[in-house]
Amino acid sequence: MSTTQQPTNEMMAEKLRELTADYLPEASWTIGGAFRFDASLQVILTGFAAFLPMRKPARVAGTIACAWSLDWFVQRRPMALAEYTQLLEQYAKMNLGVMLVFDNPFITAEQLNDTYTLTLVDELYKRDRIRKNAVCVASDLLADHLRTRLPHLPIICHPNRLVCEQGRRNAQLYNTLLQKYNRVCLHPADAVRPAIYSGISDLSHVEIIINDPCHRNCPVRREHMRLLAEMRRDPYNTSLMAQRESLITRNGCHKVDAMALQQKLSCNLTRDEAKALYAAGVRSFIVQGNQFRNEMTLLWDIFQCMLDYSPEIDNKAATIATSLMAQFGAPSNSMPSGLRKFTFTNYE
Repeated sequence: MSTTQQPTNEMMAEKLRELTADYLPEASWTIGGAFRFDASLQVILTGFAAFLPMRKPARVAGTIACAWSLDWFVQRRPMALAEYTQLLEQYAKMNLGVMLVFDNPFITAEQLNDTYTLTLVDELYKRDRIRKNAVCVASDLLADHLRTRLPHLPIICHPNRLVCEQGRRNAQLYNTLLQKYNRVCLHPADAVRPAIYSGISDLSHVEIIINDPCHRNCPVRREHMRLLAEMRRDPYNTSLMAQRESLITRNGCHKVDAMALQQKLSCNLTRDEAKALYAAGVRSFIVQGNQFRNEMTLLWDIFQCMLDYSPEIDNKAATIATSLMAQFGAPSNSMPSGLRKFTFTNYE
């Protein structure tokens, strides 16, 4: 009588590793959408840990409405500190770092001592039990301020810092920033320019946004950032809203014309471009979520960016994506309720 050998965990892990062998096999991933789409994000991240552990992200990233951040669509309300700290604890229990993003490149000196935002940073640092948390800032002024306040807090340079660079971007600029920051995010347009990134001294300290939807040669990106910063300071100014809409319409940012689609119009990286960066030495990739209105777009991009859809294994990638999405329909012991965030007592 023959017996069938049961596969061991090591055998299963090796089999799964085939799914990433030809596409960024040792990449470290940061997934955006934290503090906006947390319920959906946590389901997907838990699923990756269970179904494809070698693709489990290292950290999540997200922005909170505050003086140091921007909102691409509508001005969100600030998050309650109790909710924020609870989310920090949840991600720590999932062994995920949190990258708190401050993407406003036009911060004034008066905004540096904003009490709410300083509290956000203090809590991020205080609750970093797994030593994976960091801030990502788009302002050198803010970076200097945070270094003085929390000298051991890792600070990453946000790509909006490069968007608003007045001079010409080159490898020397990135090398200079690498001396000031723990890590630097490449401007999305520079991720397809070997003449720039091949001259960067240490690509292992460079972060790549893999799914930026803005135009690669956008002539109004800096002006767009300026308007978003002004809207943060003056959120009810309808004139600013009209200027933003006019800018977007004039540049065709949201125009979709099936008869005039252009190859590589956006900053979304192709697989070959991502693999070229990996071959050059880049190991850190970001799936951003700030420029999406809803979590379904982000979830789609997570699968498209992190899984290998080569013809010979695309059926397996589709199975993994379907299995992860099926977790949203899994049985639950709790009833959904609009009263989830309320607490009750027996006191009169």
